[in-house]
Amino acid sequence: MSPGATMERVYLDLKARILSGAYPPGTRLEAVQLSRSLAASATPVRDALYRLSGERIIESWHQEGFRQPFLSEADLVDLYGWAGALLSMALKGRLPRPDLPGGLIELASYDSYPESIEHLFRTIAIGSPNGELRAAIVNVVERSMTIRGIEARVDESAADALAAMSEDYRFGRWSALRSKITRFHRRRATFAGRVAAEIRKRSEPLR
Repeated sequence: MSPGATMERVYLDLKARILSGAYPPGTRLEAVQLSRSLAASATPVRDALYRLSGERIIESWHQEGFRQPFLSEADLVDLYGWAGALLSMALKGRLPRPDLPGGLIELASYDSYPESIEHLFRTIAIGSPNGELRAAIVNVVERSMTIRGIEARVDESAADALAAMSEDYRFGRWSALRSKITRFHRRRATFAGRVAAEIRKRSEPLR
């Protein structure tokens, strides 16, 4: 396998692990240790860590390496506000598609709340003609993946809100969807403290 192909494989494998929540918040991500499980040398692993740090999926820690981020209540409030603003921008000016019967738009369904919300927000991103906006939404979606399960546990209404947003998307009710997305993220912000507390419960002391 070429160096470029190895680097991309390592990046994608490591990113998938991180987004799945495999590493508790605060976990140090050491290139040498990770290289064993990723079946690669430390160099492409280190390159992947720098790339993921640039995407803000992981963070550099006091110039001493990389770690899975801690997300405070303030961090989550900012993240939710940013996600809501981006998604609202992506829907602004969008019109229903007259070529689909009754305005119905297909949207894949998933059993879990994290998978469903990720798919809905990625689908909204894909529909935007602005490449920078698409990339920004995908990034914020990825950075939020590890907290979605916690959201559903601390706020039992989250799944119902998601179902309502998905219904608006399927029927092309863009104005209603924008309003629901705004309300959804404002409500997420009110639960940010509880989500942050749950994140801390998963944390392990840095070693």
